[in-house]
Amino acid sequence: MSTTHLSPEQSSALFDLLTHHATYDEISQFKSPTAMQQYGPPFQDTKTTSTPILQSLLSKFILPLPGLRDVSPDFWKVRVENMVEELAAANLSESYDKGVLGIRKTLATAISALMEYPARGCYGGIQKDESAFKDQHFDPTKPDDVLRAWYVFMQQLVYGDLFDKLFAKAAETDDLRKHDSLVQAAHEFVVVNLASFMHYTLVVSPEGPSLLRMVENVHKLAPYVLMRQTLRVGNVATMINGMVRLMLAKVSVGSLTNWMGISSGADEGMNLMQQIISTVLGWDKKELKKRLEKIEKDKDAPSKEQREALREWMDQSRQEQEECRRRSQEQSMSIVSTILSLSSASPDLNEKQHKLALEFLSLSLAVRDRNKIIDVLCHHSPDHLTQAVRDGVSAYEPMIRQVHQAVDLSATVADFQAFMDDMIKVAKPKKEGKPPSVEDFVHLLHSHMGASHRFIHQVAKNGKEVTQWFKDYVHKVTANFKQQHSPSIFDSLSTAFDGLKPEDQEKVRKEVDSSRKYLDALYASSAARISDVISNKASTPYGPGAYLARWQELLDSTLVTPETAKGPVRTGASASVKQEARRDVDGEVKESGVEVKQADKIVGDKTPEAPSSEMTIKLLGPKFKELLLSAK
Repeated sequence: MSTTHLSPEQSSALFDLLTHHATYDEISQFKSPTAMQQYGPPFQDTKTTSTPILQSLLSKFILPLPGLRDVSPDFWKVRVENMVEELAAANLSESYDKGVLGIRKTLATAISALMEYPARGCYGGIQKDESAFKDQHFDPTKPDDVLRAWYVFMQQLVYGDLFDKLFAKAAETDDLRKHDSLVQAAHEFVVVNLASFMHYTLVVSPEGPSLLRMVENVHKLAPYVLMRQTLRVGNVATMINGMVRLMLAKVSVGSLTNWMGISSGADEGMNLMQQIISTVLGWDKKELKKRLEKIEKDKDAPSKEQREALREWMDQSRQEQEECRRRSQEQSMSIVSTILSLSSASPDLNEKQHKLALEFLSLSLAVRDRNKIIDVLCHHSPDHLTQAVRDGVSAYEPMIRQVHQAVDLSATVADFQAFMDDMIKVAKPKKEGKPPSVEDFVHLLHSHMGASHRFIHQVAKNGKEVTQWFKDYVHKVTANFKQQHSPSIFDSLSTAFDGLKPEDQEKVRKEVDSSRKYLDALYASSAARISDVISNKASTPYGPGAYLARWQELLDSTLVTPETAKGPVRTGASASVKQEARRDVDGEVKESGVEVKQADKIVGDKTPEAPSSEMTIKLLGPKFKELLLSAK
């Protein structure tokens, strides 16, 4: 064989690299209102799609879900499609303009980092390992056993009957200790990784404090008492009707006149669900406006004309704003300086004025974003959000009836409320100013896992039909991870590589080798951190999970406006960007320093930075998309 061919390890690393970038590229497309028109099923009846990874994951994992598989076609083709298009048409702000990595960027990159794993499983498959089916014992307190157990667990889930055994035992008991040692150790793997994800999302990520504050505000407004009272109703139909009325009923004049036929399309006001959304975002807007007022009163504030020019730019078309960003990047000029240079206002700003102008634009964009989101979700007519929830409730009614008979749902809501209370407390800094550790979240999950085990036990014991639905679902979706005997995508990638010019092969090979070393370092670092957490060192600053590093990589590579009027374009990894993200609700930078340091490097001091893959994406990215589109 020629030495120019990729080795199996290199082909795997190439596949990993391309999947990572393709997944985020597809998610990024949804900033455009036209993205949904090219998605394919279930939104359009065509077989073609511009987002093969997302379309495949939706069709293989979401559409077959019990309950959701029974929704009306309008749920996808009218409700969801229109809401996504409306949010895209709102032209929400970019991180580049705001100078910080916003909540939308944080969530988009998080979703991408998680979705690329099942995507790789679907397209690449999991190779069967016969050694995973031998009798083995696992100790959930030993890190090596926990790591090995997860590997064996996935093997037996995909190629064996582990799920059937798991639910059979769950129907017998809600005590985890009575399950096989494999299940206990794999359960610990899930707990540690879930704790790691929660810790990163709410504590370490740039928008962690903002997300936590938003979660806490929603939690305060949730009508837990009324929900528990309604769920105690014995008649299922009455209970469902009561819950729908509680969350979705509208009592405005507009809803009455529309119902009577006197008006058509009048604003029907908001139901409780929308009131919560509007109130939480409204609280955010109030704090942001206070900070805006403070800037406007500052003696060094940009002039009224300059502030007005920045406001007018926010309402320009998407194309005009993109052109402004392009000029900003090409000329190494900040976004506010670029905007002012293209307006009738004076572009002259001293250092203090420029800093305040950047903050003014960032805060103004944040206020505008919240107004747009409230308009789409709470004031749009027709109200697609409310109708989507009604469609979902209707589709899930058979399941709700069975679960209501099998489980005390009122007690389940109480358990969830208690968990949220404790999670919010855990996620906040301790009295001495130290941020919470990963172990704190592990303890949180351990203390509440009994409630989830009881719920699963009651469903498995008393809801045989529901249990069978999910058994059938798991058997169907895990089959997607089995490796087929037909030529694999790895072979196709190797063939595509062989077709490159020798000089291009050398460039790609170097990037692939660097990516392979990087991945090896990520997984080694993740394994070491799992060991630290399970050993309960009580101070692990960031948790295991290579996906956290991939998430951080996407955040760090995000372009952000220069900090000064003339200067280099920054990225999410820039110290000034991370510092800006740590402003509290009063707009003051936190002085502890430890929180900023935590976000600097998630993968550990000995792990290298993510290597460049520019040439690989350029040369093989289009071919990889063709392979995805042709894959079954």
